[in-house]
Amino acid sequence: MKKEKMEGLLRRKGEELKIPKSLEPEQMRETLINAERKSFRFHLRTHVSGRNLYTMVAAAVCFCLVTGIWSYMGQPEDLLLPDRFVSEQDSGQAERQDRKETKGAAVSEVEQVLPESAHRSYEEIYAYLSENWQRKEALSGESEGEGALSAGIEDLAAADAPVSRQKLEASTEAFGKTNTQVEQVDEADQIKNDGRYLYQIAGKEQEENGQYSVQTGIQILDTQGGLKEAAFLDDFESVEEFYVWEDLLITIENKCYDCAAPLSSEAAPSMEKKMVCGDLYMFQGYHEIRIYQIADRSRPVKLKTFTLQGIYESSRVSEGYFYGISRFTAEPGEGEQDYDAYIPSLNGKRMEAERIYCPEDADGTDYLVLVSIDLSDPTSFADSRAVLTGAGTYYVSTENIYMAQYRSVYGTESAEEGKTEDATGLLRFSFEKGRFYARAQGEVPGNLESCFSMDEYEGNLRVVTTVQEYEVKEIRDDRTGVRLGYDYEESSRTSALYILDSSLTVKGKIEGLAEGEMVRSARFQTDPLFAADLSDPENPRILSELKVSGFSEYLHFYGASLLLGIGMEADEETGREQGMKLSMFDLSKPEEIKEISRVHLKEYDYSEALNNHRAALVDAEENIIGFEAEGWQTSGCPKDYVVFSWQDGAFVQKQKFDIRLKDGGSCTVRGTFIGDTFYLLFGNGTARAYDLNTGELQEEI
Repeated sequence: MKKEKMEGLLRRKGEELKIPKSLEPEQMRETLINAERKSFRFHLRTHVSGRNLYTMVAAAVCFCLVTGIWSYMGQPEDLLLPDRFVSEQDSGQAERQDRKETKGAAVSEVEQVLPESAHRSYEEIYAYLSENWQRKEALSGESEGEGALSAGIEDLAAADAPVSRQKLEASTEAFGKTNTQVEQVDEADQIKNDGRYLYQIAGKEQEENGQYSVQTGIQILDTQGGLKEAAFLDDFESVEEFYVWEDLLITIENKCYDCAAPLSSEAAPSMEKKMVCGDLYMFQGYHEIRIYQIADRSRPVKLKTFTLQGIYESSRVSEGYFYGISRFTAEPGEGEQDYDAYIPSLNGKRMEAERIYCPEDADGTDYLVLVSIDLSDPTSFADSRAVLTGAGTYYVSTENIYMAQYRSVYGTESAEEGKTEDATGLLRFSFEKGRFYARAQGEVPGNLESCFSMDEYEGNLRVVTTVQEYEVKEIRDDRTGVRLGYDYEESSRTSALYILDSSLTVKGKIEGLAEGEMVRSARFQTDPLFAADLSDPENPRILSELKVSGFSEYLHFYGASLLLGIGMEADEETGREQGMKLSMFDLSKPEEIKEISRVHLKEYDYSEALNNHRAALVDAEENIIGFEAEGWQTSGCPKDYVVFSWQDGAFVQKQKFDIRLKDGGSCTVRGTFIGDTFYLLFGNGTARAYDLNTGELQEEI
């Protein structure tokens, strides 16, 4: 859709929106004043990374509470022992054996955990959704839009292109890899490095007939014999992120419906009647997963394009399979026979009803759609499932996909007087060799901040939440006595850690941490770092607490017994931020955690690494810590890429590269390395090579 049409649509829709009372100017002013008074903020970060931690740390977990800010750290990946499922005591053993027995069975035979009521016909699904549409319309005061059209697929496999399965020759030098949450489970990113070639999403300026435009694509750079561009794939509107797996490039691109959108044969005849360019349909959208053969990096060949209704959310690559998660919003359409409006389509074909799950407590109109692709033969989907849930947080381990949906009790129709608290619903789908298995459903009190709020260890899921409790009071008319509604008063906010078994039943917990702290604003004070012993999942306990100034937004295991923190320094009295900082914590004695070094980077106020773990380059084995940082309260507004190492118990700044563009513009910048050469990749297609030891610029394109 054209930019002008999109802006016009957004403007019209914005003018139609009814502003909730809570967002009216006076109410917002009061909220902000109260927030400033409280001077707290609650935020949660977790990370699972690092190597070779001592066994004594294996049963412990660390989390960082920053006057309402948690930074929770799960176990390092190498402690999730590959043979841990062999033990007779392992609670998940029976499940895995059952999975082996049901491998290859029909869809209806493998769903042995979720209740049968989760499986419905199209008509039952429509009736179920109708209740949610009516509830949604009553709450919003707006009518719903029409149903979405099914996106089709054009099979673009190159008949004359041999599909090579030969891996690129392994690099003999160390090189930078994507910073992932779980080892052996790859994540898509904006850049990739395979030890010889560098890949990045880049927007390159092009000129045609005196008109300038920016073309977004995938840039492939060859580092052998000097830095040079090997290829630039430019047939994209906007690439979200991508993978490089052996000799395949996998790209994901969100798109919006427009007059040129591919349609299924079933939906095409009703196109004129149901869709006009510029209407609300653009919000449904679709996305494409493209597979390219890149055995010859200079000549990428498109093998397959998969088209899915809905918006791409997340994905992983594990053991040669691509696993994707997307969101499809069901619309009422013209009735229950208008299947295209409320049933998601893959490659232009509606999903079968038996592949769709409608949990009893689902209260939204969104599906999460799971798909898998066998990358050794990427010609079709290996499996697919859809579940009706509003889950927006996902954690993927080596065997499971966990979906978390926050359920606020504030303003709900089913309110009752007394104390009540928010909760998060959980779903667990296991996966094996491209097949999905619906396994368990559960719930924990509170809300999760991100995927790093969850961690799996020895068959158990550990979850850290912020628990908001409300005091609910009934409001009645003084004259008539008629109930007018309910008043919600925040009575307390605490933090908790829950340990759940494979059935998502809580087996151990620590509750009531940081009682009385109200999360209200972006001001910070102290940073307690807690260590908890989880060796007995049914009886977790706090081992120690460390208070330091500022807070850590991101935590990363660094070597045998160290924990790296990237965050912000803050004034202990006022809580006001005073620039970025690096911290190193000693975990060798979990009962006595120490901050052994700190560097105050006061000239920097922000880094993407604070909220995107993949933007941080952290390699403990090569002793490299790198990230982009910028400041707007410092003279000259610095924008640098900084590289640190850890030497003799202290941080040492190895390099600082000025990454401001000559024309005054701005773009994303990521860093990576191959051997002793450090590379900076700019989102505008620029690439620079430096000597990592001296900082000398070697090449630039």
